Amino acid sequence: MRLRGQREIHLHEDAPPLPELGHLYIEEVGTSALDSFKQTLPKHLGPKSINQHLILVRAVLRFMWKRSKLKSVPYVPMESVPQKHVGWYTRQERDQLLEGIYRLEPQWYLFYYLTVRLGLRTGEVYGVAHSRILREGMQLVVDQVVQRGTKTRASRLSTRKTDEAYVLDITPDILAAVDWHISQGYGGEEFLFSKSSAFPRYIDSHVRPLKLVQEKLGLRLLSHHKVGRHSVASQAVTSGESVKAVQAQLGHKSEQSTHKYAHLGSGAQKRLIETLKPKAAPHEAARRSQVNVGSTSEAEASSSDLHVNLRSTALVANTNAAEPQK
Repeated sequence: MRLRGQREIHLHEDAPPLPELGHLYIEEVGTSALDSFKQTLPKHLGPKSINQHLILVRAVLRFMWKRSKLKSVPYVPMESVPQKHVGWYTRQERDQLLEGIYRLEPQWYLFYYLTVRLGLRTGEVYGVAHSRILREGMQLVVDQVVQRGTKTRASRLSTRKTDEAYVLDITPDILAAVDWHISQGYGGEEFLFSKSSAFPRYIDSHVRPLKLVQEKLGLRLLSHHKVGRHSVASQAVTSGESVKAVQAQLGHKSEQSTHKYAHLGSGAQKRLIETLKPKAAPHEAARRSQVNVGSTSEAEASSSDLHVNLRSTALVANTNAAEPQK
């Protein structure tokens, strides 16, 4: 078995397999050979395309290793693929957005306050009812959503797609925002965002107010999903919260679903390293002692020079005083 050219793998049934990469036997294939192999690929190929070739080579190496033809699988140097930037708001941008909505679109203030504080989906925010807010326990029960309608069917209230409710702890500021929303007459008897218990067919009434405020304030035009779930997850992870905590907040059944939201922001990895730093590393103590010794020596030298200068000045003064005046 060997690679023909750069892509194809051929299995020869009538001849013994010749595992090769180019002119090398498979036992001779190492990281340096794979680096050279990458250089032979067409220049127009991007990182993803190059990685596809390397994945094929790695599959061959693993195949031979599992059949005891190789002692170990060499390291395959994959290309670094730039991750697609996923938009999300920082805390400063979030606060700016909330201030703008409160001032320009007050009837939608609570809608987006719940969005950016709890990371609720669009249908989950529309489905928040008075009965789901447990004031004594300071909790919000998320067990129903408003499903988007179609041309032939109106929107409707239903259970979550997993048929499982989850409970979120809420804070006094969230209850205060709810009370303000109700006092302004924006809420209905049953639901916070529907006075007649009916919902927009495409549950998109929130889109236009958000865009107007973003344009007015000069903010990036992010969707409700990115302003809410993406931003909540990103802000939490970059602040040091665990993926498990973010998973519970977003109501995901599996941790794998959370990882696509919990992309790390700038500096998160550095803060992690700084958090794990020892309180007193031996080499740093030794370096500080050397600095202190050096500083002490310099201070002593400066002090000695000062004493010499003072003595010289005193001698000159005495000499001048002893000379007779002419």
